[in-house]
Amino acid sequence: MIPLLLVLSSCSAVPQAIPLPGTGATRGPFIPRDEFPVPPNVERLIGPEDCRGSTLAAASADIPDYPVRAWSLGRQGWVVVRFDVEANGDVDNVRIARAVPDGPFNRESRQTVRAWQFRPLDNGVDRLDNCVVMFEFRAGEVALR
Repeated sequence: MIPLLLVLSSCSAVPQAIPLPGTGATRGPFIPRDEFPVPPNVERLIGPEDCRGSTLAAASADIPDYPVRAWSLGRQGWVVVRFDVEANGDVDNVRIARAVPDGPFNRESRQTVRAWQFRPLDNGVDRLDNCVVMFEFRAGEVALR
């Protein structure tokens, strides 16, 4: 009887399936298969002329989804994205500056930043160049740094 109770109690500790965004399908718990790489100091990546001259205020800025393939392979990493902002708040010239590992999170990060929208720039600024954001893909979750 006791072994049966132990087995049943351990089954309740298994995490529930997690829905995949936009698909209706589910996936099991995230199982890391590699260590999270040491992220860079984002402030040190920003040069003295990068993204200066106005205050950025997001009108809409979603966080990327954890890519399904990276999730299933237990991949973790981070991506530094550089982008420009036009006077009307549109995002332009989105590019991956650094990524570790290079590849599994790049597309999702780039597409997410392309969809961002900011409030119109102030102080008569026509454009902000080389704005920087970093996404951490860690333990099945995404964070903005």
